[in-house]
Amino acid sequence: MDCSDRLLCILFLIFLPGNLMTKTIIMPKYGLQQDEGTVVEWRIKEGDQVNKGDILLDLETDKALFEYESSESGYIRKLVAQNGDVVPVLSVIALLTDEADEAIDESALSDAPEPAVVEASPEPKAPSEVPPTAPTERIKRSPAARRRVLELNIELATITGTGPGGRIVQVDVENAATKAPTVTAGSSSLSKMRQAIGKTMAYSKSTIPHFYVATEIDMTDAETWRKNLTETDAIKLSVTDLFVKAAADALTQYPALNASLSGDTAVIIHDTVNIGLAVGTDDGLVVPVIPNAQKIFLADLADERAQRVDEARQGKLRGDANATFTISNLGMYGVTSFTAIVNPPEAAILAVGAAIPRVVPIGDSMTIAVRQIAEATLSADHRLVDGVVAAQFLQALKQNLEDVKKLEGWL
Repeated sequence: MDCSDRLLCILFLIFLPGNLMTKTIIMPKYGLQQDEGTVVEWRIKEGDQVNKGDILLDLETDKALFEYESSESGYIRKLVAQNGDVVPVLSVIALLTDEADEAIDESALSDAPEPAVVEASPEPKAPSEVPPTAPTERIKRSPAARRRVLELNIELATITGTGPGGRIVQVDVENAATKAPTVTAGSSSLSKMRQAIGKTMAYSKSTIPHFYVATEIDMTDAETWRKNLTETDAIKLSVTDLFVKAAADALTQYPALNASLSGDTAVIIHDTVNIGLAVGTDDGLVVPVIPNAQKIFLADLADERAQRVDEARQGKLRGDANATFTISNLGMYGVTSFTAIVNPPEAAILAVGAAIPRVVPIGDSMTIAVRQIAEATLSADHRLVDGVVAAQFLQALKQNLEDVKKLEGWL
């Protein structure tokens, strides 16, 4: 090509197919305590066309098993990490291009560390009376089931899985434990999940300047409305669903709380509200995420929340969205108030207590009534927000939950 015309040459180079950008798929970081993830099984192969939202692979961390959804559309050109590889977070695990025959830019791999392949830890040896079996690392099992097997010293290969695709889940291990001899020990070690939780919470309390702001919310009308929906329209909403939607709406008004700190000084204001829910399991705490909670209608949000919490309790989480704000509700256990520890790098976490009957004055009159009052406490990072913003957020949250017409508008 004659490049005497400089402008034509520049345009040619810009639109040259080989110069199109190669997209990367990286090992996601679901929490500060996560340093690596395991590629359990690819659902696609090189050359396949994928759309945004398609499930690419199953990933496993110390906390759960994840279905990794593609955030891009295009063609899978190279699988950098293979099934069974343990890969550092933020490392490239696959390359994707817009066109099937587009030249691959291998330099995309240089921006992240190479995947580190780590040998899977062998399962503990079974008692002498149990005959040896084939290696167990290839058997499909949830993270919770894997940990429970170690605790109960049960041979994994003897358990029949009832989960998806024959995967062994925790209940299968528990059922097998009633039929198999157990080993009683005088002491035990912290599980990997408990170690991860301890590491994160210790980091949070020692590095984040926490402050706490609380408010009381009259849930009487909201609770009456919620229960009537179940009886008349068969729409099942939980108190948590109401708090998730009310908080998501309030966060759009006060985005400083829907933020995170990157490094020591960089503040990231997120354009979507991804609400994480602190869910307790037998093994520890997991946080399923409801992405774009600010855009979801309340009835749909309830379905999404129920499904994601159920999956989390089975040791499986879905999607690659990171929480931008977390809610912890202990009201169903009769807890009236508590303070939660901020889950870094988020700016805040909301602790919700039970709604209990209390005698309160009505308006400015001398009238009193028994109302259902719940206490909500916000723990926030003082580096990102001040008390005024936190108070304004709680005020917006309170107004949302005490206004039944607004709740109805979200259906």
